[in-house]
Amino acid sequence: MARLLRCLRLLTTPQEAAMCSMHPTAAAAPQASAATTAIDHVGLSVRDLDAAVVFYTKALGLTEEFRFEVEDQRMRAVVLRAADGYAVELMSRPDSVPSPPASDPNTAVLRQGYGHFCLRVSDLDGLYDRVLAAGASVIVPPGPAPHPDVRFGYLADPEGNLIELIQIREGATL
Repeated sequence: MARLLRCLRLLTTPQEAAMCSMHPTAAAAPQASAATTAIDHVGLSVRDLDAAVVFYTKALGLTEEFRFEVEDQRMRAVVLRAADGYAVELMSRPDSVPSPPASDPNTAVLRQGYGHFCLRVSDLDGLYDRVLAAGASVIVPPGPAPHPDVRFGYLADPEGNLIELIQIREGATL
C-alpha cells in the first residue's frame, strides 16, 4: 500500500519515480470505442478573455479559430486551436467568480472537478521557458515524472489555471 501511495503522488523523488510502475495491465487496457475518437478541447472560464487569448496564443502557439457569444448567458468565448488539432476554449462571463487557486498539482487534487490540463510536448525545457516568458508562473520545474520514461513540469497561467507539460522519452512505449 505504501508503494501505491508513493506512485499516486504527483511529486516524487527520482528514486521514488523509479519504483513506480505505470504500465497498464490487460484488465485496465482501454477498449476500442466507435463513440470516441479523441479529446477535442479543454474549456476554461477566465476573468479577462482578451488577456487569456494573448497568453495562450503567445505561450502555446495556438491560433484563433472563432469567437462567439451566448447573449442570454452574457458569455463571450474564443476557441484557440493547435496545429496538431487540440483546442482551448476560453469563456468569460461578467458574473463569474474565481475558483480557489491551486498552488501545486497535489493541492489541485483536494478540489473535485478540473485540476489541470496536460500537453504532450517534444521539447519540455524549451516550451516550459516559452510559457514562462509569456507570463506563466513556475509551479513544478521540469524534472523526472513518476514514470521512468517521462519528464514533466507544471506552470500556472496568469489566472492560476494549472498546465502540465510532459515529454515522453523517444522510443518509449507509452
